[in-house]
Amino acid sequence: MAFTGELEHLHIVDIIQLVNTARKSGTFSVKGSKGESRIIFSNGYIVGASHLNNRVRIGTVLVKMNAITKENLEQALDAQKKAAENRKPLLATLIEMGKLRHEDATKGLKKLIEITLVELIGWKSGTFTLDTDAINVSPSCSYSISKMEQEISIDAQMLLMDAIRVFDEQERDRQAGKPVISPEDFFSEVISAEKTEESMVKVPVITADDLGLGDLDHLERKIPEVLSENEVFDPSEIHRQKIKDILADFKPVEQEVFVSFLKKSTESRGLKDTSQKQGGLTKGLILYSEDELIKHSIMTICKAENVLVFAADGEEELVHIIKQCFKIKVLPILVFDSPGKPDGIFSNDKIIQLRHTIKEQYPDISIVQMSSSPEYSFTLESFRDRARAVLPKPSLKEHKAVFIEDTINFLETFKVYIKNFFDEQKFIDSSNRRLNNLKNRILALRELNEPSDISMALLQYTSEMFERSITFNVSPTELTGDKAIGVFAEKREGPTSVTRMKIPLTGRSIFSDVIETGALFFGETNDEVLKSILFEGIGAPLEQIIILLPVRSQGKTVAITYGDFGFNEASPVETELLEIYASEAGLVLENALYRKQTGKASKK
Repeated sequence: MAFTGELEHLHIVDIIQLVNTARKSGTFSVKGSKGESRIIFSNGYIVGASHLNNRVRIGTVLVKMNAITKENLEQALDAQKKAAENRKPLLATLIEMGKLRHEDATKGLKKLIEITLVELIGWKSGTFTLDTDAINVSPSCSYSISKMEQEISIDAQMLLMDAIRVFDEQERDRQAGKPVISPEDFFSEVISAEKTEESMVKVPVITADDLGLGDLDHLERKIPEVLSENEVFDPSEIHRQKIKDILADFKPVEQEVFVSFLKKSTESRGLKDTSQKQGGLTKGLILYSEDELIKHSIMTICKAENVLVFAADGEEELVHIIKQCFKIKVLPILVFDSPGKPDGIFSNDKIIQLRHTIKEQYPDISIVQMSSSPEYSFTLESFRDRARAVLPKPSLKEHKAVFIEDTINFLETFKVYIKNFFDEQKFIDSSNRRLNNLKNRILALRELNEPSDISMALLQYTSEMFERSITFNVSPTELTGDKAIGVFAEKREGPTSVTRMKIPLTGRSIFSDVIETGALFFGETNDEVLKSILFEGIGAPLEQIIILLPVRSQGKTVAITYGDFGFNEASPVETELLEIYASEAGLVLENALYRKQTGKASKK
């Protein structure tokens, strides 16, 4: 059956996760203004893909990866040409010639699929078709997709996570104004003959077939020009088929209640939140379970929170997924399902042993344990193993009458817990990035020698947290303006001179207090000097919450940096970071003045 829809209604990330979750086989084709690409699935695994209009070719990828030489490629293409109708796929030809190792062929294929996914993730519009009837390589070839999976299969979730990471990095570079090299440019054809040979077929799909498994060159396309009503893609139909199999002992009306819950969960996610990466953190969840209902449900509900879910039902597979997550710099949350058997890999003792092993190897990983057991000893043991939480999971065996209702409540609570977990991780990650930023700024600050440069560095750091900022030099009778950001010009225009700005120090004010004590001030104030002189000159901010950041050198305050939120609402500020930086600026200034003084003395 072929399901067709629009990317405006369902994002590619969602489609791939749905196909992976439901363990579907078939061909996913997507067509847009840029052209056409395809991804081939077998039991939810990706076994092949074609890049957009075949702009990136496998031969060039292998040369660029140093898996083969340009000469190797030329020889293989020549061999294909001589073989005429008996020609074999390029990868198979290279392997038979002894020019390419099987593992390098696999790496090249993975790279091509990653490039394809990165391209498709950015698409917001287009037509897609998921053809679950396309289970053979081609009408003329009995080699099936399932047989291809036996030779090579790539975890869709892992590839998707890696592709999202690359996509997010490229987007960040674009927003920062950095150049981003397109795959078409980087993998531009190394020899024209490659194009000549490969152009003999129309948009071929590069898959495990290229390892010598079959001929995909004649794979039929099934993207219709006109969408008929019975072909419209309905994600709930995949859920319905899955739940019908899992909950076969329940009535159809009870099954439909659960399907409606899953459908509602998938609809709660907007297309604008398609990235699994927020605030620099890629969100991943590893589920160790053999419960098909729990695996399918958690994979579904977590999409609404942009969390990629990896399911494992064996120790070896679990360890592999954890290693892969750390390899691509993703710190996931690990969820153990409730022990379901008295012995075997899902017994109490085995799960406790596995938790011990994982924590010893990966002490930073966060663990959550599910439990249906009324025995409190397992719960206590879970906390001793440093589990973040033990969540009570509904029992089908003991409470069948209310099992569906209880499971929905459990999943809704689980979703809230996971959301809070990643919000917390996002905050930690953000704090770490701010600390790294401070560290790098301090290192750069220590390289400065001129007082004006040191003052400018503090002004720029302050402007990252405040809309308006001004640096004042301190003299016995007044503050004299030096530079300002966001005061008399747009903030993006950078520093401007404000040397005509002066604030007298003849009486008591918030300014004189900061100069005298050398202590930072942050908060709301009704200081008359502030309002009658400074605000009279630059305009009062929306909220009269300000910061006065003193810089002290040789025991006295020599400069003050002022900041406010301008016409924006006030936001939280980590004043401790500014205080640390200002203190460091004072030490650097002191050292710079000392070096100048000793330099003058040595000249005399």
